[in-house]
Amino acid sequence: MNPSNPPLVVAVVEDDGPARTALGRLLRAVGFEPALFESAEAYIEASPAPLCAVVDVQLPGMSGIDLQHRLRAAGTATPIIVTTANHEAGIRERAEQNGCVSFFLKPVDGSALMTTIASLAHRSTH
Repeated sequence: MNPSNPPLVVAVVEDDGPARTALGRLLRAVGFEPALFESAEAYIEASPAPLCAVVDVQLPGMSGIDLQHRLRAAGTATPIIVTTANHEAGIRERAEQNGCVSFFLKPVDGSALMTTIASLAHRSTH
């Protein structure tokens, strides 16, 4: 990243507080600005315009898959990375049908996640 530019914002929609905080710290450590949300509804209310959104599937209220579907139906082009601890068959397929750019089972490999986000950042600045 170019130090003269402000950091790119990465939204994190995760109901688990410690996981949300840890992901925020990891993002900040590699030069991104995290925008942290505890629910899909909080994300929608804030209407952020991040580089991408890292969205957990199992959220209170609206699920991450439902959030992804709603954003796509509204025409939002924000790349979405889906994470889940649920190994249930069909979750990955639903996420991919809704156009996720990447899918991670928990525990998420932080290095692989940061590589995916860095790739999106590279594409957005070139």
